[in-house]
Amino acid sequence: MSFELSQSISKAATSFKNKVGMTQQYTNKAYESFPEEEEYKISGSDDNDDVSSEESDSAVSTNDSAYQTISKTSRDSASAGTSDVKQRRKTTKKIRDSNKWDVFRETSHDNVTSSDLDFWKKAFKVTKVIFAGVLFVFVLGTAVISKGTLFLIVSNIFPPNALQNSTLKTANGYFRYHTTDTAITYIWSLVLIVLAPYVFTIISCLWRLTFKKIRPIEIKPLLLMLVSETAHSVGLSIFLFGLLPNLDPVSGSAFCMSAALIPAILNLVYPESPQNEAENSKWKLARRVLSLVAMITSVLSIAFWAVYVHRMEGAWQKDSPGLLILFIFAPIFVSITWWENFVPKGDKNSIGLKRIKRQLHNCKTKVYLIVYTWKIAVTIAMVTLIYSVDCADGNSCIETLYDARLNATLQSDTFGKTLIVENVVFGECSRYLPLLVAAVNIVSSFACYKCCVAANKILTQIPSFSLPIVLATPISVTIMAAEFSRDELSMTSGCYLPFPRWTDGLAYDWSMIVASIMGYMTIVMVTTYIWRQTKERMQQEDRMFVQPMYCGVLLEQSMLLNRRKDEGDTKAIDVKMKESELPIPDNLETWRPGDDSRSPLREDDTPFIYLCATLWHETENEMIQILKSLFRLDTDQCARRNLQLFFGIRDPDYYEFEAHIFFDDAFDYVDGESRANGYVKQLMKTIDDAIRSVHTAGMKIPPPSKIDTPYGGRLVWRLPGGNQMIAHLKDKQKIRHRKRWSQVMYMYYFLAHKLLSMGGGKERIRTVADHTFILALDGDVDFQPSALQLLIDRMRRNPNVGAACGRIHPIGSGPMVWYQKFEYAVSHWLQKATEHVLGCVLCSPGCFSLFRGSSIMDDNVMKRYTTPPTEGRHYVQYDQGEDRWLCTLLLQQGYRVEYCAASDALTYAPEGFYEFYNQRRRWTPSTMANILDLLMDFKNVTKRNNDISMLYVCYQMLLMVSSILTPGTIFLMVLGAINMAYPQLSLYWALVLNLIPVAVFILLCFVAKSDTQLAYAAILSTVYSLVMMLVIVGLIKQAAENGFCSVTTVFLCFVAGVFIIASFLHPQEFWCIVHGFLYFLAIPSMSMLLMLYSIGNLHVVSWGTREAPKPAAAQKPGESAKAPPPKKGAVQEWLEKIGLADKEGKSGYMFAFGNLFRCMCCPQETPDTGDMKLNAILERLDDLEAKLVDPPADHVSNQNETRGHVTFSEASDLFEGAKERINPLFEDADDVSNRKQRQPLHWTQDPDFRDSIPESIPLSEVTFWRELIDTYLFPMEGDKKQQEKTLAELIELRNTVCLFFLLVNALFVTIVFSLQQVNADSGGNISIQLPCAEGGRGESIEPISIAFTAVFGVLLAIQFLCMCIHRMSTFLQILSITEIGLCTPKRAKTSEDSAITVEKGLELVKSMQAVKDDDTKSVVSSAGSVAESTADTADTDEAGGAQNGVRRKELWSKLARRRREQQYSTLSNTFMNNFK
Repeated sequence: MSFELSQSISKAATSFKNKVGMTQQYTNKAYESFPEEEEYKISGSDDNDDVSSEESDSAVSTNDSAYQTISKTSRDSASAGTSDVKQRRKTTKKIRDSNKWDVFRETSHDNVTSSDLDFWKKAFKVTKVIFAGVLFVFVLGTAVISKGTLFLIVSNIFPPNALQNSTLKTANGYFRYHTTDTAITYIWSLVLIVLAPYVFTIISCLWRLTFKKIRPIEIKPLLLMLVSETAHSVGLSIFLFGLLPNLDPVSGSAFCMSAALIPAILNLVYPESPQNEAENSKWKLARRVLSLVAMITSVLSIAFWAVYVHRMEGAWQKDSPGLLILFIFAPIFVSITWWENFVPKGDKNSIGLKRIKRQLHNCKTKVYLIVYTWKIAVTIAMVTLIYSVDCADGNSCIETLYDARLNATLQSDTFGKTLIVENVVFGECSRYLPLLVAAVNIVSSFACYKCCVAANKILTQIPSFSLPIVLATPISVTIMAAEFSRDELSMTSGCYLPFPRWTDGLAYDWSMIVASIMGYMTIVMVTTYIWRQTKERMQQEDRMFVQPMYCGVLLEQSMLLNRRKDEGDTKAIDVKMKESELPIPDNLETWRPGDDSRSPLREDDTPFIYLCATLWHETENEMIQILKSLFRLDTDQCARRNLQLFFGIRDPDYYEFEAHIFFDDAFDYVDGESRANGYVKQLMKTIDDAIRSVHTAGMKIPPPSKIDTPYGGRLVWRLPGGNQMIAHLKDKQKIRHRKRWSQVMYMYYFLAHKLLSMGGGKERIRTVADHTFILALDGDVDFQPSALQLLIDRMRRNPNVGAACGRIHPIGSGPMVWYQKFEYAVSHWLQKATEHVLGCVLCSPGCFSLFRGSSIMDDNVMKRYTTPPTEGRHYVQYDQGEDRWLCTLLLQQGYRVEYCAASDALTYAPEGFYEFYNQRRRWTPSTMANILDLLMDFKNVTKRNNDISMLYVCYQMLLMVSSILTPGTIFLMVLGAINMAYPQLSLYWALVLNLIPVAVFILLCFVAKSDTQLAYAAILSTVYSLVMMLVIVGLIKQAAENGFCSVTTVFLCFVAGVFIIASFLHPQEFWCIVHGFLYFLAIPSMSMLLMLYSIGNLHVVSWGTREAPKPAAAQKPGESAKAPPPKKGAVQEWLEKIGLADKEGKSGYMFAFGNLFRCMCCPQETPDTGDMKLNAILERLDDLEAKLVDPPADHVSNQNETRGHVTFSEASDLFEGAKERINPLFEDADDVSNRKQRQPLHWTQDPDFRDSIPESIPLSEVTFWRELIDTYLFPMEGDKKQQEKTLAELIELRNTVCLFFLLVNALFVTIVFSLQQVNADSGGNISIQLPCAEGGRGESIEPISIAFTAVFGVLLAIQFLCMCIHRMSTFLQILSITEIGLCTPKRAKTSEDSAITVEKGLELVKSMQAVKDDDTKSVVSSAGSVAESTADTADTDEAGGAQNGVRRKELWSKLARRRREQQYSTLSNTFMNNFK
């Protein structure tokens, strides 16, 4: 951070402190130590504690009452256990200090390092700067080219000749033209320039009608658009074909700026907009005055042009004032088309133009399709009319115009007199030169429009759109003037462009100069809104421009006047102070981050995200990944909060969140006691590792609060940034388990209980629901905060988006992960991008997807998602792919699902062959079942969903058919490879050789166990990978023999080219292409065997992954491990049968010959059970030792000093749960049985949760959970008959699907194989020789084979095109979120403030709130100094007296306070220390 920035930040902080009254000592509770920390005091000696006994007793009493609450709400806890816990907490109220020598740390490495993130961040900044400069050059250059090519064509229409020697055309004789005739090629070139944007608009509308669902037309907006656009087409035709040809190029360019009268008038009539209604009267008056001046200058501009025309008219024009009248009214007619931009959009009760504009917005696609088709007809009719009236030879002009005659004479009194000819050729130029110039104009105009769109999308509107467009006309005039001064503008040695030339100097009339200045001023004053930078990233074109496309004649004017004036994302300058007034409370002490109370920065439209991660059997490393992601997000959110609270900088990306972890099957029951299982305890242990990995310093968070709930339990942490992380521990005996039911659980909790109970009316709840999002996560996902922000941007851009997913990257090690890297890449590059462009993404994966709360709350979504499976197919569709089924419900309800390629998330992929096959065994059937559900319901889906059309349904049907036939296609490919490698084998033997292993695998899928199937599939996959090597050799051989005269060679080159180009278009994922070779080798296994395995095991509904045994909990000292009974081997069982071995397993195998000798084979050590009482004593002592609480050394020494000699009976409070010592040797049997029947301990009394603070949930929430469980989430009871019925249905479903699947593929293979065999037997009679085959080189093809190749090729071509479109959109999105610091955000400013961007402010806040290693080291140094001081004090205790005692106490108090702050430090604490 530079010194200047730090100094400006310091000034801003100082001024802001003064503004909010922070001159006094800041005592915000949000930035103090946690209240829980008061309980954990660090002691050094008997007089070193700086906390009063009253505070200590208060903390203990508070904890006692909390434990009493747990005791009341829990049905499983007992009063005895509660009193034991209270007694323990009273004794061990001081936290145990860690060993001072244990200073080494272990952190988790990031999958994406900070250096990589910094590199790409800097690369994106540089790219954005370069791209903004490129856009500036492109916009300016293409606008100049468009203007120049337009007037190149216009200058050759109505040129001066013997019939017409106009002073307007020659500027009083200063311009000299190369021709005296008007060629029809120039006329039709102008027609193409005018009609090109109309055609583009029609194509766009047809695209939307094809792939989107469009609302019906309303009559009033259609009629208004027909009238206004007809007037525009008539005026533009007169303007272009009549007026501009009568002016010289310089005057014509200036005259184009006079077409802004209607926008100027409407800007005066409708000065207010919803965004500037809050302006003060001063600025309202200034705005009205500016609008009035713009209207006056527009009128004066047209008036002075009339004066100029009148002064420059020839004698033949004086008698006919038609041209003068057209110079007045044509610009007015042209400007009508932009009325919509200057009329505010009304509400439901509006009338007039406001109401029509609102109606037009709802049906504009169909209206534009009709209107622009009509405009094409009107334009052609006007051209015919202009060049046919006053024709000297009757209809000869029309005949010449339509190329039915060589020439004709036009003698128009209004436009002029000229000879119309077929063509005019200049030198050696082509006769199609005008058409080529028109093509250049169309391409440059379209490129200019698209570059303007891109500039607005990436938030570089001012430098890359406004500035070049405003400069385009002056620069065009300057360049044309420079070119006119040259003798010729040659294209080749014999061809030159027919531009007019200056004969001598140039002197224009004063009226023309004044009119030009007035027109330019009008455009600038009417379009002042283009200088306010938009804040909406990736703004859609219809939100950017009012009318579709651009005007081919008035390119710059249409881009300026058509840029949407509605300031929904910008505000006027005078609203800065009001806008920058952040909702900071007067007294910040009343709020603290992480509380249930509403944040003062949160408004109804502030995004609030519930992060919901589902955990089950994740490993420690996987848990660390999700925790690191949550801690990173907590740091980012805390920085954004502090940026607004303390620097007054409004962050447009501000959000709030809560993190929730839902643990399935989180409890174990041992001897009737519920205990959190090893995975829950593993999560608690990994939190510190995750914090160290993110914050790189000794930061810790307090132990979690523990809450007993009707579904199990809850652990609540407060993260370093003040946000909450809540772990919901599900007890499968109390609530239904599995991932789908966890989603039902949290969706109802957040959206039905918390959201609907907030109050405020339906409109407020609807607004909050629209901005409430659920981020579904897996327990091993790793992502950055920017990835979540990109998904939120998707939601903000389109309120109809119900879900958005990011790019999932598989991580791990091994060949299976390498394969999945390429598979995931191809799936996202091609398949998901195509679905996003053509329609909707069909599956938003549950590992990293954002769902809108209001869409989930809609009808037929959440309610239907709670449907339990009742049929066999339900298990496949509902439970095997719950994320895909939820997206299916959203699509059927009409919502859109999008894919954001720039939002990256990493997740662990299966590393073993068996686990991978089981995962895909679950995914494949659910995918096909949900797609089939959509296709079967296509009529309702296309009716309700505007983004799903019949063409998109056909595309998905084609993909479904190709997926079904893929195994048969792979089978034939392997057959061909065998035949190619061993040509001596006939096709029949090649078929048999390939069919036998496949048939055996199919048989195993029906009769063998899963492990047997997978073992055989692994072996067969290895064999097939060798066969694919033969395929490579065969393809190389075929390419060498036939060259590119081979369909197979061309197709494979096309496929490889698509993948290679795709990898270059994804530079961050480029190295995924390296794994493409492995992907190719695995095609038979993954496309044929995996499909067969999936449908053959359709009746298996197990999860398939992470079904590993639970991790063993850490064994406590003195706790004996209970080993399971050893398994009996086959030899032992045989010896037991013949009586030679002990069936009880108490000894080995003993052979005896009387008393002579005995032989013990494989002796076993067995415990001696004779002395039962002694074993009972030992066991009891072990239990007591295991429950011993190890207090700190200081604590033990202090207690011994104060209490003196303590007997074992008096120290019974040191044992957890020890109240009375009973010797089992002298205990009666009845007492033993009574003691064994004691009330089981509750999970909250687990020693691993001894430091957790007990809390309770409100009674209303308890009622909610009980009702929810009783209604939807009650545990499924194991009804044996129902299970048998379900299994029978699943097997029947498996048999039906397999029969259909195998029959279809068998039929396909039989047909293709028969054709190949017949073709081979007949000598190739049914094959078609390619035209390129010559001299034995070339390939012959069979019609059916080429048909299927063509289908796959067409699908891949469509996917490649859609990928390019989506990739361009992703590139712009990345640049849109990249801030380069050129624009300053709206913020609270004072006279002392300096401009600080949001990004730089966030960087500074993050650096100020980060805990440095120096802070941790200072604790150690403080401890050392205190220890030394203590030692010195001890040496001089007798001499120093009371002063040294006071000094000693102060030092220990300082150390205790310092350790307390550092042990549970928060980001806000650190920030406040640096901020003061």
